[in-house]
Formats: sequence, C-alpha cells, structure tokens
Amino acid sequence: MRSKILAAVVFAALALVAVPSFAKGNGNHAKANFPIPAAEFKAKVDARTAKAKTRMEAEAQKLPADQAKALRDKFDAGTAQINAEVAKATADGSVTKDEAKKVHEVAKSVGRGGHHHGKGKRAKKQ
Repeated sequence: MRSKILAAVVFAALALVAVPSFAKGNGNHAKANFPIPAAEFKAKVDARTAKAKTRMEAEAQKLPADQAKALRDKFDAGTAQINAEVAKATADGSVTKDEAKKVHEVAKSVGRGGHHHGKGKRAKKQ
C-alpha cells in the first residue's frame, strides 16, 4: 500500500515538472535575445544558407544541366542579396530585432516561393 502511494506521489511530481517543459513550442531551439552579437547572427545565417544550399544541390542533381545551372545562379544571386542585408545589419557589431526582421524579409523575398499561405478559399480579403 505504501509503495503504491509513493509511486503515485512520484508520478504526480514528475508530471508537474514535465508539463511546463512542453508549454512553449517544440523546444528544439531557444528564442533569440536581441541584440545579438554580429558574429553569432552571421554564423546562424551562414548555417541556414549552407542547409539551403544542400537542399538546392539535391534538387539540382535531378534536373538537366541547363536548368541546374539556372537554379544555382538564382540561388547565388539570392544569397548575395541576403549577405548584403546581413552586412548592413552587422555593421555596428550587433543585430537588433528590427535588423533581423529586415534580413528575414529579404530571405523570404528571394526564396523559392513554394508556400502560398493566405491564398486559399478561406484567406482574408484585403
């Protein structure tokens, strides 16, 4: 009897400790605290660019040579635009939230545009 009560108390305590850890998002990454040092921000952007390049190269392998070259050229042009915005954001040694949002907007504008959020039947009318 005593072991069942002890097990129930331990289970309840673990449940109370574990539940708050799932309260915010999926827990895969920490939320950025702004301002971020320029080197750290540049490293994050470079990591995301490298990951995107890997995915792009995987797609380019499936295409004919001329289309693959066009895809690589488009990717390089987009990367240059993103890097130019990153250079502006990191010029003073730190990156504010507004500067990071500008970089994000540039990255979205040069992206492949595969997502069409808000274009369906139930999209809000403007």
